[in-house]
Amino acid sequence: MTSIVILGMHRSGTSAITRALNLLGGELGPSEDVGQYWERSAMRSQCDLLLEKFDGAWDCPGVMPLGWEDSESVQVVRAGAASAISEYRDPAVLLWKDPRASLTLPFWREYLGPDPIAIIVYRHPEEVWASLDTRNGFGPGLSFALWERYNSDALRYAAGLRTVVFSYSELVKQQSEFMTQLAATLGGWGVSLKDPATTDMELRADQQHHHAADHFSHPIATPSQQALFAALEATRGVHESFSPPATMEASPLSLELIDMRRQLRKSRRELWRARSDYRSLAGSRRKLFSLIMHPARTSSDEKFMENDGNAIDAPPRSQAI
Repeated sequence: MTSIVILGMHRSGTSAITRALNLLGGELGPSEDVGQYWERSAMRSQCDLLLEKFDGAWDCPGVMPLGWEDSESVQVVRAGAASAISEYRDPAVLLWKDPRASLTLPFWREYLGPDPIAIIVYRHPEEVWASLDTRNGFGPGLSFALWERYNSDALRYAAGLRTVVFSYSELVKQQSEFMTQLAATLGGWGVSLKDPATTDMELRADQQHHHAADHFSHPIATPSQQALFAALEATRGVHESFSPPATMEASPLSLELIDMRRQLRKSRRELWRARSDYRSLAGSRRKLFSLIMHPARTSSDEKFMENDGNAIDAPPRSQAI
């Protein structure tokens, strides 16, 4: 069995390349566990648990110190991880895509065989921001910070692996040529796939809805983010044993923005719990509860607690891309 892991930031083309490789013969796992974006639900839930162990989530990953994958706190995740991997049933080509793998790959290495292949797809950070703004309402600061964290971790954790690095625009603009070259590279590494020339890989030019200039010079981009973009551009290509760029330290601003997002997520969860607790009160106790509030505000506050589904929503759910 050869494992291929797709790494990259959310909204960066990971779904497109995963589906193409799946149609060429890569095995995604049990169909009932594979979602709209070609991700395994069982694998995603374990990744979320790993991120939670470090006080984080997909949109606000916490600090994961060197050697975190061997820490005591993550041992409780191992049974679920082993179970999720076993559901692949030892295919010739195990294909796994989840942007969270960019953050958690060290933990999964022992489950993916002795010599997995990493495919890193990156996208211009301004295009990622535009897509995240459309889907999640994220501003450029947080989007660039997350882009920096996911891509720097992907590069760092691919060290020593057989690796292919490419940009999403390269895939979209040169679909047939790029996939033919990729299939040939994987074939040289012992991965037998179908012929891209005779296979519908469901790649379309109109899959790229947002476009940015070739350079990255947004006014709020930090020097470290610009350096990372340049490093990704410089490492494009095939690597028999990947050597990450020398410097990939996130800027203090990126760390602060992600931490602020983490605090916002916690606050939303606390508000959601308060709303749930209020709704669980029986009618008589709800009346009693209202007596501790100013009479003039009782009705408006009750209406707020009961009907404000936009301001206080259910806990944010990780959206797979």
